[in-house]
Order: sequence, then C-alpha cells, then structure tokens
Amino acid sequence: MNKTKKLVLMAAAVAINIVGSKISLMLSLPIFLDSIGTILAAITMGPLAGGLVALVGGLINGALGDIYAIYFSVSGIIMGIVAGLLFYKKKLTYVSDLWKTFLVVLPASMVSACIETFLFGGITSAVVTTFIVQALAQTALKLLGSAFVTQLVTDYIDKLIAVVLVTVCVKHLPKEVFSFEEKRVSEKKAA
Repeated sequence: MNKTKKLVLMAAAVAINIVGSKISLMLSLPIFLDSIGTILAAITMGPLAGGLVALVGGLINGALGDIYAIYFSVSGIIMGIVAGLLFYKKKLTYVSDLWKTFLVVLPASMVSACIETFLFGGITSAVVTTFIVQALAQTALKLLGSAFVTQLVTDYIDKLIAVVLVTVCVKHLPKEVFSFEEKRVSEKKAA
C-alpha cells in the first residue's frame, strides 16, 4: 500500500470538509457540506480513513472558529466508519447510494440530536436548522425529537449530495487516482 498517497488523499479530504463547512456557514445553508471529504476517504480507503478524516476535520474546524464542530465530530466519526463499512470496495450504484446513505445517516443523526439537545439546548452554528429545531420543539416532538427529525432530514440530503458527488468522481476519474497498490519491481522495469 502506498502510504504517502493515502496520507495526501486524506489531507485533501480534510481540506474538502473544511472548505465545505465554511461555505455552508457563510451562506447559512440548511445543509453542512462538511462530510464530502469524509465520504471520499471512506469510499476509497475504508472505515478507519473515513473516521480519521471526520475527526481531524472537526478539530480543525473547531480551531478555526466553529466550536460546535469539535463536539459534532463524534457523529462525523460514526458516519465515516459506517460509510466505509457500507461503501468501501463495494460496487457503487446510484440506487444503492439511496439506502446506504440512509444507513450512514441514521446512527450519526441520533448522536447529533443528543449532542444538539443535551449540550447546546438545540442551538448550534447552523442558523436555519437551529430555527427549525426551535420551532418544532414547540410541538409534540419536544426538543430531542425535533433535533432528531431535523438532523435526519438535513443529514440525509447533505450526505446524499456527498455520496453522489464522490460516486461520480470515483467513476469518472482514472482508476490510478484511487489505487493504493504499489507497483511490483518487475512492473516498474517494464514501464
């Protein structure tokens, strides 16, 4: 395995997460765009890489001013691991992307809802989703239920966008970009 190539791709994936997060915050989008790199790492390098990219991206985002990102990196790690388990070395099809993304989002949304409710009282840096959570908290859902429903819907849309973008990239870029096998000495001499 080519460790340098993996580290470079993981660093690029962290950067993609950070840029996506900053774009989402600047535009006050109801989705987060902070997991495209995590999905890329999970699909191309597996569960451990997906979880590590989510952790490092969350910590850096927190250090850059979005303190909430540090706490929510826990759900990002879960999402990266589950995505790696479901997508790594599996055939990527747009139909399977739909249900696999739901399975990725479900446990991550549960954790995110608990973090949002118990640590932050339903208020985070995501302005639109905070408004939705606070409005729904006045219904029978209460705060935890409203946080979960909001997280589930916004996370599903957000992660589906990420999965589709990564699937398109993986299918259309040369296979060598995501190949981490080192060439054998005999293959190098022949080339």
